Amino acid sequence: MRRIAVAVLIVAAVAATVLPVGPASAAKSDADVTVVNLNLLHGVFCEPESDGCQAADRVALLMEQLEASNCPDIVGLQEINEQLSGLLKKATKTACDGAYEYVFAKTVGLDTERILTTLPVKSTKVIKLNGNFRAASRAVLKSPAGPIVIVVTHQDGDPDEPFVGPCRSCTPPCGADTTPFACQTVAAVDLADRAGGKKAIRILMGDFNVGPTSERYLSLLADGWIDSHIAAGNPECVPASGVNCTSGRDDQTIVALKDPNAKESERIDFIFVKPPGGCEIGFDTPDDGDGDGLGTALFFNEPAVDGPGGLVWTSDHTGVSADFSCESGD
Repeated sequence: MRRIAVAVLIVAAVAATVLPVGPASAAKSDADVTVVNLNLLHGVFCEPESDGCQAADRVALLMEQLEASNCPDIVGLQEINEQLSGLLKKATKTACDGAYEYVFAKTVGLDTERILTTLPVKSTKVIKLNGNFRAASRAVLKSPAGPIVIVVTHQDGDPDEPFVGPCRSCTPPCGADTTPFACQTVAAVDLADRAGGKKAIRILMGDFNVGPTSERYLSLLADGWIDSHIAAGNPECVPASGVNCTSGRDDQTIVALKDPNAKESERIDFIFVKPPGGCEIGFDTPDDGDGDGLGTALFFNEPAVDGPGGLVWTSDHTGVSADFSCESGD
């Protein structure tokens, strides 16, 4: 019962912080920020003959989707290996008339982050997370809405059994009472908090491998982070139907990426936004109420038609999008 009470309080706090953006809004203004988050799938476990589950075709499909969405200001990607990095770097030279800067070009291992952005980049930093495999990647951006600090991360899920005992591998900002995997979330939040100044809008996004009932998710909301998907009025994921879910398709075969009926079954990919003092975040509606090409919802959750190489999905994950602005509070 205590968890339910906490969740209700958190939802109420989020509702008080968010301003609706209705269908009558004008087209995208300079103060709007449009964001996409996607685990692109490294493809190393796919059939060898599929060349990384048709990595080149998947990158081409992603570029088509970004252009169809009016080239969002910020695109955060996970599971970028050397193959995908090379394909992305080449594709962004021409996609959206070359407007994207390709951030974090260095590739170490199978699972690194990338940011594509049309906004000026002021600084970057990458940290290894507990376990020394996962990472969190930060960029500080300049935008008409004010400074933006964005952290993109891919994290481990919680173990099946509760963690008991001190975390010997945890270092500050994590304490000995923090579980090894929760420490990954704590460190990513700390990375976001340590840049940009008091006026910065902070965005934390990625594949967290935990869902909305997890302690890690609830702790983020309690700390003032807004789940853009829910704040914009989207219903929660329905595992049986796959509606509003972001993960669950088979990640080891190209067959799933060509199957229009392949469904997701959980929501573990998020765009969290944390406004500075004096800022009230207004999210566009899921159906793109302001008509700028991108709503706050899932990103291309319907199968593509005539996709490159017969693809209907870019990844085993479904991306998440957000369109928001910062309004001065009373």
